[in-house]
Amino acid sequence: MELKEFVVETISSLADAIDDLQKKYEPLGVIINPPTAQSGSDVLQVDSSNYSYRRVQKVAFDVAVTVSQETNKAGKAGIKVFSAELGGEVGKADTSSQVSHVKFEIPIAYQESSLESRLNEQKKQERRNRDAKMANRSSKGSYLST
Repeated sequence: MELKEFVVETISSLADAIDDLQKKYEPLGVIINPPTAQSGSDVLQVDSSNYSYRRVQKVAFDVAVTVSQETNKAGKAGIKVFSAELGGEVGKADTSSQVSHVKFEIPIAYQESSLESRLNEQKKQERRNRDAKMANRSSKGSYLST
């Protein structure tokens, strides 16, 4: 399997799993991928609009890859996730390969839970109310100064 394909399949599987878990367990009150507060607190206050920040999580990869150069009619070369394969093909090819160890992380913010959506909407409404009050105060002050 190509390294790119491995990474895409892994992250796709994680995102799909989170979506499936949210749909299955939300009616039971289980929050998958809950929002966090700006303070980074791990204690969730369900009705607090402070908890409206999306978590960024790092998916860490630690894989052995092979870089191989195969000389045949196709002349293909590539980076593949290391795996042992049994079986074979009839044909003649000269192959040289080298196994390397690669570590990397990809930061991801998964889809928000419905709780996070609700808290974000609550936070927007609080902002609109605060802005309306300030605008109302400003307009009253301008009438007094004339």
